[in-house]
Amino acid sequence: MKKILWLIQSNQITPTIHDFLKLFQTRMERLVDLSFIVPETSSDILERITALEPSCFKLKNRSVAKSYQGYLAKKACLNDVAFTQGLTISDVLLLDDLGGGNVIQTGLDIKKTDNTCGLILQIPTPLGSSEAEERVFHAAIVWARQNRVPVIGYELLPLDTRWTLSTSLPDGVITRYSESYDHLKQTLSHKNIWQLPLYEASIFSSVSATFNLNGVKASYHYRTTHTIPEGRTILFLPHNVAMLYEYQELLRILAPMGKKLHLMFNYGEDQVRGAHTQKEMIEIIYKNELAQFASYSFHNMDSPWEMLTADSLVACSACFQGSIAQEKNIPSIIFDPMLPAMVNGFKQRINTVKRLQAAIKEVIALKTKKTELGTIFMQLAGGVPKK
Repeated sequence: MKKILWLIQSNQITPTIHDFLKLFQTRMERLVDLSFIVPETSSDILERITALEPSCFKLKNRSVAKSYQGYLAKKACLNDVAFTQGLTISDVLLLDDLGGGNVIQTGLDIKKTDNTCGLILQIPTPLGSSEAEERVFHAAIVWARQNRVPVIGYELLPLDTRWTLSTSLPDGVITRYSESYDHLKQTLSHKNIWQLPLYEASIFSSVSATFNLNGVKASYHYRTTHTIPEGRTILFLPHNVAMLYEYQELLRILAPMGKKLHLMFNYGEDQVRGAHTQKEMIEIIYKNELAQFASYSFHNMDSPWEMLTADSLVACSACFQGSIAQEKNIPSIIFDPMLPAMVNGFKQRINTVKRLQAAIKEVIALKTKKTELGTIFMQLAGGVPKK
């Protein structure tokens, strides 16, 4: 079995991320040996992540203590590299107390096994990472190069910034945001760049919580039980029996794209009409329309986190589920021909059929950019990752 190492440092773990990583480790256990490693500088987190069965490794530090010697060493490494206008980079170090004095070279004491096929680690950024974290990151890159192990960095803090050094070092980058994906695709076109689906991307955040963890569990479950291919676009419809006609019209508008869509119908146990439940009404009244879609499923409104499975919420009116979607940054489309069009963050209101169809086509196009974490791991285990 192929082995993938996941490096974790002190400020890179939250209770939600921890629980997700355990879930993901269990989910992949028959396919990939996922092992978590922690540098000795982050040994304080070992007790908090015992469920991941991490191993701690030592660091090898070598330094040149005198400032001038450190400056000469840096100058030798930089050679004659210069800014497009002005001083050489080594000359600029003179303005920074001889380049900060010490030269520190960090190495990782990790033994590579023959079946190791990848190293996963968080990408630091200048606006949110410590010096110690950055040293371990760069040392890990060097270790991976020396051992010919593909190294994949993942995004926590936004990577659509002016700083591209850290993102240029790994063999591939896993992004959370579409803007980071687009930015890195342009600036690092030779690299492997992936974007996670919403249910996984929402986990890698300092404010992720139980809602997000329940969402990813539901997503894994329903994608399996309903045999939803990774490339199929999923729409969440917060259906209401008070709008039976409006949702039937919505389905007719979406029908030309139906074979690319899975529909998640939200229902309530109390939404009945006579002897028929809401689910029965949907299947009876929309029978002809539903036949034009690839697949559909039903989801109790008491489990709102399940909407994280979807690529977008599509409703016929502002509603309770739509409010939750807006709070959780879930893309939402409201189709209402009787109200003016508007855009507010992740929410847009549309009042024409043509614009609605264009918006859904855009959601379908964005789906092609997204790759589940498990798929990335299988690409690693199979050899050179796909771009």
